[in-house]
Amino acid sequence: MVLEISERQELHVSQYAFLLENCSSSYDYGENESDICCDSPPCPQDFSLNFDRAFLPVLYSLLFLLGLLGNGAVAAVLLSQRVALSSTDTFLLHLAVADVLLVLTLPLWAVDAAVQWVFGSGLCKVAGALFNINFYAGALLLACISFDRYLSIVHATQLYRRGPPVRVALTCIIIWGLCLLFALPDLIFLSAHDDERLGAVHCQYSFPQVVRTALRLLQLVAGFLLPLLVMAYCYARILAVLLLSRGQRRLRAMRLVVVVVVAFALCWTPYHLVVLVDTLMDLGALARNCGRESRIDVAKSVTSGLGYMHCCLNPLLYAFVGIKFRERMWMLLVRLGCPDQRGHQRPPASSRRDSSWSETTEASYSGL
Repeated sequence: MVLEISERQELHVSQYAFLLENCSSSYDYGENESDICCDSPPCPQDFSLNFDRAFLPVLYSLLFLLGLLGNGAVAAVLLSQRVALSSTDTFLLHLAVADVLLVLTLPLWAVDAAVQWVFGSGLCKVAGALFNINFYAGALLLACISFDRYLSIVHATQLYRRGPPVRVALTCIIIWGLCLLFALPDLIFLSAHDDERLGAVHCQYSFPQVVRTALRLLQLVAGFLLPLLVMAYCYARILAVLLLSRGQRRLRAMRLVVVVVVAFALCWTPYHLVVLVDTLMDLGALARNCGRESRIDVAKSVTSGLGYMHCCLNPLLYAFVGIKFRERMWMLLVRLGCPDQRGHQRPPASSRRDSSWSETTEASYSGL
């Protein structure tokens, strides 16, 4: 996560303060306790901090632009529909909102990495909470989409389509409520701190190590493992059904569902593995040394950037690959004044609520 930079800065500051408090300037070199105390000063952060200053602002700026444009286009197309949104479209709209709110925080963290935090403690709390709310929301909404498609394709059950419209809205409210609950530690423990050792102000946590470890494990389980397991199971069952069917449309749907789960796994697995290694080092299960610590710090910056790229991939994977979405995107551009060079004709109206989703959803409504 972005806040890992501030967390590791705070950790080293606390280590440094502990050493100053417990190590006398006139200690006896012959005493083992003094040797143990003062032979391990805080590791220098020059390499990792310089890497962050050069790498993160450029990456966050690029992801901000791509994520804002892509997810903004998805939201515009979905909101432009004259009929009520399907359940899948509703989840997609909330997913686009989650991704937009997440990327909106990236410029703040880019400034924090390049210079220092100049926005005060209030915005520090809000930015940190927004980031984590939408991090969890994105993963949980992907799991809901997977489960909805699994029911419709594998069991021919339209949980949201044939139920009351309030059902999908209630599901989204529960998801956002859970995400807000998960983000409460950010609102409580985040603030702008003047780091005297680094000579700069940074948005940092102020909680014990045990709380830091617990929150990392919560992020790993609720924000990654559970959604990934739900997606993997649902899409494996969907693939099993699609492989038994024939037709080019179903083959395209099969390729799409594979890409969906693989993209999520590839984008977020490296980051969570690095954080897991860092947590094991904090717990003492793995030996900590300056060389390994520096490599972990750089790895967290690189892999977190890879994870944020998933926000930019979502519009491509969940919308732009769908034929209906591309048609509706083109219709929206034509209504906004773009010349219709394709001789595009409006598709015939349907009595049912068609989704802007993809061939997979269309197949599920065609008797699978």
